[in-house]
Amino acid sequence: MNSTQQESWQFNAIKQVLVALAENEYLRKCLVFKGALILNQRISTLRKSLDIDSNLIEEFIEEHPRQEQQIILLKYHLERAISRHFERQDPVRFELKKIKIVPSPKTKHPLGWNAFVITISLLDHENLDIRGLPSLTIDVAAPERYSKHSFSELKVGQTKIIAYTLERIAGEKARAYLMSLPTYRDKVDKHEKAIRVKDLYDLALIVRKKTISNKAFWIAAGNEFKISSESRFVDCFGSTTFLENRHLAEELYRKSPTIPKDIPFEDVEKSVLEISNYWTKIGIIPFSYPLPTQFPFDKI
Repeated sequence: MNSTQQESWQFNAIKQVLVALAENEYLRKCLVFKGALILNQRISTLRKSLDIDSNLIEEFIEEHPRQEQQIILLKYHLERAISRHFERQDPVRFELKKIKIVPSPKTKHPLGWNAFVITISLLDHENLDIRGLPSLTIDVAAPERYSKHSFSELKVGQTKIIAYTLERIAGEKARAYLMSLPTYRDKVDKHEKAIRVKDLYDLALIVRKKTISNKAFWIAAGNEFKISSESRFVDCFGSTTFLENRHLAEELYRKSPTIPKDIPFEDVEKSVLEISNYWTKIGIIPFSYPLPTQFPFDKI
């Protein structure tokens, strides 16, 4: 299986896992789904997401404050949901082999930003001769601040999940990109993260579907950007913030094997500047959020 086949296999398998999670009532109540896979559901895109992104619901944390209990409950319902979904297929193609849940960070975060990385191993009866099939990943982040525009129902398979709205996705994509830039990484004393150029592609894609003239959408998206940035102490001073390391971003964008080639970097940059300039015009930005006095630099 070459890299293209492997990517296609992961994409199809992770979509099946998302349907499985949607069929489980318990998981629907404790997770809100987001990320590129949800963006694929909200609007048509050529970019293939190879994992599932989600956040824990605050009520789940309040009901089960101990991280150990959270892991037990999530593992039980994930195994139940995925196994049942695959067993109902005719013919049965996939079989759940193993689920592993690892806290991220490994020790509890002093600010409560406790997350999990879930790794899923499958057996594929159509590819029994292939050894070392890639594992699938579900990222489960800590709860964040939300507004009435942050999430809504989204149909997946035959049921509905709670997922980020397109407005929230746009705002979080902008925040995630800024969090990967050197200024933010220096602020929190972390330097190993790569610039997330895929988020620039997603923002440009959203602009194609929702032009800047759609004021109601971009006002709501700007508010989501500001709300999500505050929760992670992200600063934004306008277009100059988004243009940091512009030449490196362009190089990474052009060389990325996972970003589709339908939107050139010049169009991406134009879209991002349109967004930041509009948010500046309506007073969403600039903003700055200082770190707490006792910020746990090694835990972000």
